[in-house]
Amino acid sequence: MGVCVVSRISTGNLRAKAGYTHLGRVTGTLPDSEIRTTPSVLDLFAAPGGLSEGFRDAGYRVVAVVDNDECGCETLSHNFGSDGTIVIQSDIEKIMIRGRVDIVVGGPPCQSFSRIGRPKINYLIRHCQRERFIDNRRNRLYKHFVKIVDAIRPQFFLMENVPTILSFQDGKVKNQILEDFGEIGYTTEVGILNSADYGVPQIRRRAVFIGNRIHADNPFPIRTHFDTLRTFEPKLEESMIGIRAYQTVFDAISDLPPLQAGQGEDEANYTSNKVLTNYQRWAREGSLKLFNHKARKHSERDRKIFRILRPGEKMIDLPKDQRPYRSDIFEDKITKQRWDRPSTAILAHMQKDGLMYVHPDDKQARSFTPREAARLQSFRDRFRFKGSMTQQFKQVGNAVPPLAAKAIALGIKPLLEPLKLPVVRYEVLAR
Repeated sequence: MGVCVVSRISTGNLRAKAGYTHLGRVTGTLPDSEIRTTPSVLDLFAAPGGLSEGFRDAGYRVVAVVDNDECGCETLSHNFGSDGTIVIQSDIEKIMIRGRVDIVVGGPPCQSFSRIGRPKINYLIRHCQRERFIDNRRNRLYKHFVKIVDAIRPQFFLMENVPTILSFQDGKVKNQILEDFGEIGYTTEVGILNSADYGVPQIRRRAVFIGNRIHADNPFPIRTHFDTLRTFEPKLEESMIGIRAYQTVFDAISDLPPLQAGQGEDEANYTSNKVLTNYQRWAREGSLKLFNHKARKHSERDRKIFRILRPGEKMIDLPKDQRPYRSDIFEDKITKQRWDRPSTAILAHMQKDGLMYVHPDDKQARSFTPREAARLQSFRDRFRFKGSMTQQFKQVGNAVPPLAAKAIALGIKPLLEPLKLPVVRYEVLAR
């Protein structure tokens, strides 16, 4: 699995390198000398930094990020520490945060609301579980998000989660979330956004809650891209910005060096002499090296199946005698991605085996590398993921696509009156 070793530093070095603390009480603030006129962000459940990256690209100042994952915090420190961002490694339940920023963002863990978690939840319901679902231990992290928003009092907040949260328990969970934010003074709306609509080469639908306390309309971003396989009539505002076709897997990763299973390095040189797509040129901006492009190993049985499948096919499309797993349970256990379409949703499950993300090139016969997955999540190549390969896959799969985050950030930005001196004070309680 691999372990990340993170150095422990004193609070006096918060600017030089983002701070980690494991023991005792620590308080950190943005230095008074740094007066900013750009909007400021606090990112909760932040690792590996997709929301922060999108907001940074939209011209925001990321004041602090919080997460409990050690490798995720190392990734955050590597990519945001030089900006003076405070990186706080802590369980959200064991930290007290005060201060002032313009917007608080985050994606509380969502396993309870996902399809993967449904069987266990349904079992509890059948056995007359009386505790309100939104209050049980598994979901109390969401409550801490609300608590911190109440303490910070930002102008806006953004909370991201899986789309099934909206229909869970016939909408009771969604309504409770809206009610909880309403009780602390925030007018909140929720919508389902598909990242592909904003230039991300991936079909990824997520529920997005946007709330504010300044009596403004909550802005949801205008689509910039569309699906060429669907009948499409652009709205007036979409026509004005020049809406474009979805980005594809080919657009995103066709320039990356070909690898066989088990090949590659965590740091390498670019070797492709191919003509780059616009997306690839954008992805390479600011990077002289290629990071995290290392392929995992696969059995010869699986690699044979990878070659047999055509792009877009799944294991269930094979004859029954060639299916290595039960197709009634694992219908999409092995899925070969298509060159000419956005990828399917990149999920943290890819840390386990990657079989849902088979490379469309028959000659390579392997699953995606962390860098290919990161490209499909709309991370530029300069954004380096730290830790073992397993940890890198986990981080990439857990991320909010930066381009989708940027689209949301740009919509909110004109409504903000940026604080001149954003500040975050935090105390990690003794364990």
